[in-house]
Amino acid sequence: MKRHALSASLLVISCAGFAVEPVPSEPVRANAANKPFPHVSWRSTDGNSSLDIGGALRLNYRDEHWQTTENNGRLLFDTFRLDVQARYQNLYSDLGYWFQDDGKRSIDRGFVGYRLNGQSTLQLGAPFKPFGLEPYPQFGWSYHIPFFLGYGSSAGSGLKYSHKDTDWDVQLAYFPRMLPSGIRYSPEVGRYADLNDNAIAAVQARQDNEKRNQLNARIARTFSVDDWKTELGASLATAQLYNASTRDNGDYWAAGLHAVIKHGPWTLTSQAIGYQFDPKSPGGVSKDSVLMGGNGLTPAYLIASRASVASLNLGYDIDTPGLGQLKRIKLYNDYSHMRKDKRDWDDSQMYTVGAQFLALPVMAWLDLTWARNANPYGGAENGSGFTSTTSSGSNQWYYRTNINIGYYF
Repeated sequence: MKRHALSASLLVISCAGFAVEPVPSEPVRANAANKPFPHVSWRSTDGNSSLDIGGALRLNYRDEHWQTTENNGRLLFDTFRLDVQARYQNLYSDLGYWFQDDGKRSIDRGFVGYRLNGQSTLQLGAPFKPFGLEPYPQFGWSYHIPFFLGYGSSAGSGLKYSHKDTDWDVQLAYFPRMLPSGIRYSPEVGRYADLNDNAIAAVQARQDNEKRNQLNARIARTFSVDDWKTELGASLATAQLYNASTRDNGDYWAAGLHAVIKHGPWTLTSQAIGYQFDPKSPGGVSKDSVLMGGNGLTPAYLIASRASVASLNLGYDIDTPGLGQLKRIKLYNDYSHMRKDKRDWDDSQMYTVGAQFLALPVMAWLDLTWARNANPYGGAENGSGFTSTTSSGSNQWYYRTNINIGYYF
């Protein structure tokens, strides 16, 4: 443990960096024609139509330091992702389809869009839900607590309006239903009947809630002064929480504030989110927690019905013009903290220090992560800790080394 702490300290002293993988732009990816094999790019002679097919192939090395894990220094296939984008005049489409390990599949986004003008678009299908920090709630490869609560890279089935200019970013969205559990990339509230292949019947079998008719709103304002650029924003979400057992609707709401501050090579991002689920569960089922799950890549888990979460991420970019293919190293520190409203439920925390290496088309991440009562460390044995944390591993700091290497085309 001392060796790992020393490594983390050296990285902290070196500062931190904005480390995210490239995501497609709207409505089409920049410089798509210059992507490497096997990228496919086509443009019509008049420039009104285009098709781009790209993606990524990634491997992952994981060394986890707790007794119940099987990942003690294992290099495994991570994912093969296809990004398909098309455009015809003002119409465009964007799809991200993932082939993940353990034979899982997921869609992080998939929609048809229409460009109303140079700043405004409509998206129909499964666009990202507008909320909080975008596109990711942290800098490193390892997702943090906001993601596991549904506030990062999360898409829903519905319609989104977006207006973006140099000063304002306004997004409004309506989602009648959430994405099916079998193809979700980001976790979402779900019924045990849909998640039972990766859930624990003894404690989760009577969880029968799902969101319906969700409304999201996100507004952000950008300020630029000299070499300083700051984005300040607020987000709201509300939905019905339908219970299939009682056939009654409960309520859900979430509110958040976020900030992004950039100065030279430095980037600081932060957000604070408060949320509440009020499920109408049958008698004998606790209303203090709801079930979350995705496509089964990780087990389903319970989260507190009422909680607040805050994150603080600091980044530093180092350009490396003299290192050949390696163009930039991004160092980063990510910290997130969850406080449950129920007094005798302990807090959850995650901390990651690491570096991202940009040598496109190859990108790599090195993450050193500590977590306490947080997925997938500590807390309940099914990989939670976002509720009472009363099982083995509760309130212990668990450590993981993670290296992810990807080829992006």
